[in-house]
Amino acid sequence: MKCLIVSFAWLVVLAGCAGPGSAALPDGAVCRSLDGRPLLPPPMSEDARRLQEEKLAAARRDLAARPGDREAAIWVGRRLGYLGRYHEAVAVYTEALAQHPDDPYLLRHRGHRYITLREFDRAIADLSLAAQGCRTEPDSIEPDGLPVPGRPPHSTLHFNVYYHLGLACFLARDFAAAESAWLDCYVVTDNDEARVAVSHWLFSVRMRLGDVAGASVVAAQITPDMDIVENRSYQGLCLLYSGQIGRDELEMPEGSSGAALAFGLAHHALVSDDPAGGVRALRRLAASPGWAAFGVIAAEAELADRGIAVEE
Repeated sequence: MKCLIVSFAWLVVLAGCAGPGSAALPDGAVCRSLDGRPLLPPPMSEDARRLQEEKLAAARRDLAARPGDREAAIWVGRRLGYLGRYHEAVAVYTEALAQHPDDPYLLRHRGHRYITLREFDRAIADLSLAAQGCRTEPDSIEPDGLPVPGRPPHSTLHFNVYYHLGLACFLARDFAAAESAWLDCYVVTDNDEARVAVSHWLFSVRMRLGDVAGASVVAAQITPDMDIVENRSYQGLCLLYSGQIGRDELEMPEGSSGAALAFGLAHHALVSDDPAGGVRALRRLAASPGWAAFGVIAAEAELADRGIAVEE
C-alpha cells in the first residue's frame, strides 16, 4: 500500500521534518514539528524518568544476555521510546532488522516511532511491509509496556500494524488508503478497547471522504455499556458522533488520552458545524507540550494541510 502526498505544500512540510539530511536541530531538540518548530524531549517527572531508566537498563542487560533476540531488542526500543529517545529506538529496531529482515514486529515498532518523528513516508513504508508480513505471521497479543493495573493486554500485532498504517496514511492525507487500513484493522478487533479506537478513526476518515452515512454506521456500533477502561476518550467521541451524548458530557483527561479527545472534538467541529472553532482548537492542541501524542501530531497535520500557523 502506498500513500500519495496530495499537494506541493505538503511536500514542503515533509521536507521540514527532522529526518536524515534535514537542517541541523538545536541542542537538546528531538525533531521538528510539521511547521518547523524544534521539539524538546516530552516532559516527565523525575520519579517516572528514574523508573524508566531502570527498566531500560534491565532491558539492555537482557539483550546483552540474548544477543540477536528479536523480543529483547523490541523491549530496548520500547524503553527508549518511553524516555523520549526516539531516534535511539529507531536505531535499535534498524539494527535488529538487519538480523531479522522484514520482521513485522520490528517494522511495526519502527513505523510507530517514525510517526512520532513526523517521518510519515518512512512509517508508511515500514508498516506496509509489516502488513504484508501479517499475511503469513499468526496474530498474537502484544504485551503492554505501560500496563493498566488489573487490565490484561488487549492489542495484537495485526491490530497495531493496520492501526498505525491507517494513522500514517491519514497524517499523509491519503484518506482512501487510511480507510482501507482501518477496515483491515477493524476486521481483526476482538475486544471493545480496540474496537472503539479504530471506530473513532474510521468515522473521522469517512467524514473526510464525504461518506457521512458510512461514518454514522461505524459510530452507531459503539454503546455506553461496552467494556472500556483505557480508551474512554475514543468511546466518548463515538457516542458524541452518534448523538448519544453531548460535548458537555465529555471530561478531558490528561496525557495522550486527553490529546486524543481534544483532537476528536476539534476534528468533529471541523467537519461538521464549526470549522472555525475546530481550527482554533487544533492550534491550541498543536502547541501543547505533549507532542508525541497522536492527537497532537494529527492536529499539526490538519494545520499544515491548510497552511495555518500553530499558536505558541
